[in-house]
Amino acid sequence: MFQKMLRTQYGFFDLFNRHAATTLDGARSLWSVAEEWPHIAGLVRRIDELEHECDSITSMTVDLLHRTFITPLDRDQILKLISKMDDVMDSTESAARCMHLYEVCQLPDKMKEMIRVLCRAMEQVNAAVPMLRAFKHQDKMREMFKEIHRLENEGDGLFYAGISELFR
Repeated sequence: MFQKMLRTQYGFFDLFNRHAATTLDGARSLWSVAEEWPHIAGLVRRIDELEHECDSITSMTVDLLHRTFITPLDRDQILKLISKMDDVMDSTESAARCMHLYEVCQLPDKMKEMIRVLCRAMEQVNAAVPMLRAFKHQDKMREMFKEIHRLENEGDGLFYAGISELFR
């Protein structure tokens, strides 16, 4: 009977998948901002809409967490996962808004590279999140997590290199 209860999922994994896909869409939209610079007003609005959608998904997840007695993952893990994914979308929106707000004349190459890295990382996240439901692909997930971590380090390196270039 317990297995049957777990099979009739409570929607957590669907919300995780939806958030990951929406965040990937946001990252790709940010790449479009970089490609179509400086004609980006519509793209920034699109990213803003995606960020609001992610906030709604996060809210639904927290609400579901409060209404669910038996969760498929530890409550803290659910909250941490959805919060971290939401942080990525928040940062994506913030970057798009700042680029538009400050009317940057030209996007630095390092910024474009960082956006490409963000897209690749989000593609990995979007592929890994659906695997959480089954817990069957642990080796593949571990490799994906290593790649996400490597991409994070690559992004950090690009960030510091970009900051350094600004002061030269």
